[in-house]
Amino acid sequence: MKRFQFRLEKLLEVRAFHERRAELVLAEKAGRCALLESRLKEVAESRHRASREMFAQGRGLEDYRAAGLYIMRLDRERDRLLEDLARAELEREEARKDYVQKRMARESIDKLKERRQREYYRLAEREEIKTLDDLASCRVARARG
Repeated sequence: MKRFQFRLEKLLEVRAFHERRAELVLAEKAGRCALLESRLKEVAESRHRASREMFAQGRGLEDYRAAGLYIMRLDRERDRLLEDLARAELEREEARKDYVQKRMARESIDKLKERRQREYYRLAEREEIKTLDDLASCRVARARG
């Protein structure tokens, strides 16, 4: 039996390539969001620690003022990180949409391939059965004649 050949195999490979590339872009965007969230958590912990130590015993006015300035800097950094995170999440959502679109394009061709492959092998099996039936009937006819 001849092996199944899908005429759109090159198209399927191209779509699979584009899907993989979109998946890598999505992973990059998700990683950036995770890094920003991690940095935001670190800033929050630093701010909490600084505000707790601000009024510790043995601290002078200069220490209080330095801690206040440090907290203000941490607040500005938090605001900047929140803005960066919002932008990164929008980019991640766009990358996710692109990935889903590319995956669906590949899957549609993949399903067509599977359907044609099933059909091809079903027809090939029918032909094989017909050939075997013909051989069996010829053998029976030769045995009689």
